[in-house]
Amino acid sequence: MASGKQIEFPEKQTHVKSFERGMIIFSIICTIIVLYVVLGTDIGNEYRPTV
Repeated sequence: MASGKQIEFPEKQTHVKSFERGMIIFSIICTIIVLYVVLGTDIGNEYRPTV
């Protein structure tokens, strides 16, 4: 493996910026929905450990 040759990686593949933006917005929406379900309904209180 020690041939003295530097490892060459292929050029970084890029994707459409609008796709990246859409995925970020989708992730934020999912986070808001999960927080609403956990904090705003009884589902979050049922599984919370009681001291």
